[in-house]
Amino acid sequence: MSSSQSAGGSDQSTNRLPVSTYLGYGVGQIGGQILRDTPAFILPLYMSVIIGLNPFLQGLVILIAKTYAVFADPAVGIISDRANTKWGRRRPFILAGGLLAAVSFFVLFIGPSTGPQILIFLYMTIVYLILNTGFSMFSVPYLSMATEMSADPNERTTILSFRNAALAIGLVIAVGGSLQVVNFAISTIGASPKGAYGWMGLILGLVIVASTLSVFFGTAKAPSLKSSEEKLPLKEQLKVAWENRPFRWLISANIIQYISAGIGYTGSPIFFAYALGLEDRVLTVATVWIIYMATTSVVSMPFFVWASAKFGKMSVYIWCLVMFAVTTPVYFLADQDTLWPVWAAAVFIGFFNGGFILMSFSVLTDTVAYDRAMSGQSREGALSAVYSAVDKACNALGAVIFTTFLGIIGFVTTNDGSFAQQSGEVLSGITYFFILAPAFLHLLSILVLRKYDLTKEKLDELTAANNAAPAE
Repeated sequence: MSSSQSAGGSDQSTNRLPVSTYLGYGVGQIGGQILRDTPAFILPLYMSVIIGLNPFLQGLVILIAKTYAVFADPAVGIISDRANTKWGRRRPFILAGGLLAAVSFFVLFIGPSTGPQILIFLYMTIVYLILNTGFSMFSVPYLSMATEMSADPNERTTILSFRNAALAIGLVIAVGGSLQVVNFAISTIGASPKGAYGWMGLILGLVIVASTLSVFFGTAKAPSLKSSEEKLPLKEQLKVAWENRPFRWLISANIIQYISAGIGYTGSPIFFAYALGLEDRVLTVATVWIIYMATTSVVSMPFFVWASAKFGKMSVYIWCLVMFAVTTPVYFLADQDTLWPVWAAAVFIGFFNGGFILMSFSVLTDTVAYDRAMSGQSREGALSAVYSAVDKACNALGAVIFTTFLGIIGFVTTNDGSFAQQSGEVLSGITYFFILAPAFLHLLSILVLRKYDLTKEKLDELTAANNAAPAE
């Protein structure tokens, strides 16, 4: 059977998917975004002012859990590639992983806030490891499905545009929603700062469950591919990924971009609260900031689908990275009484970040299709797993870099929900590192992306040749 055909024998290249399948698949990213972005955004603040964990230990919690994903993601990818169940290769993992991650998410925010630092550190590390196990089981098969559902590169971009729209909605819930639940629990029902985070964990955990069920049932009739017959060990699968030249250059650029993203996510609430002096308004400001960013990202999706078809995915990708980098310094104009630069930055980031994320994932599906055309094997899980592991590990590395930087410059933590007074040197360090490091890294990644040479014409030619091969 040609690799462009589904397990049921229908040719993916000739059938457009129904909108219900696009929606069912896309909504799954809401839960995925909560699992990715709420810990990235909230945990440093939670560990700094609620449980009072030392900045170096904060970084270690994140680093251990996310380094683990480097091994867990490829393992899940290979296992799901080989799976053969009545529910398909991917959907059982998505269901089990999403539910495990949802429970762990709640447990993460109800742990101890007093006692020896080592006990608090161990609790956070163990629970975060379990959460990331569930997240790997969910995210890798979920990402792999985008390649399997269609053999048409442009339709894959459409599929991913629904995912990216849900990504933006998930971002609002993951950051803005989480902060507002905390704020509501404190101001309306009289919860303690720590108890408010427990309420946040419960409510967002239920959203993760709903999102998981949506993608599981919504993609029940989506095309899928046969399980891979190739039984390569993990080391060999990673070698296959590295020998895929387009994939290699894409993932190398992503390493730089995701480190940048980790710095930005971790640094933003610290920047707002301390550098801009918005301690009493940080929850509200961060929520509005996320809403501006996510709304702009959602409305930009049709434009970027059109632009990628007209100008090419890589051209759009590179220009979005350039514009992201040159617009973020607008933050320098902000202070506690002048917030329009924060809103302007949110609009710029939402637009250009949404564009290069969509292009990155769309290009990923092209590199996976390239591997399938060259090898004749269906290894979406293995390749998507490497991509997913890089996302998680490098976001974590960015967070570790930022929290380590805080420790070096003398940042002071608390465990009662208050914001400690910081020195002028600490405030200046937070400002310059938060604004300039991501801009520099995004520009640096362009040098790597210029090595990517898989064009649509080349991929179409390879795919046509593969489809024309006689069935086995």
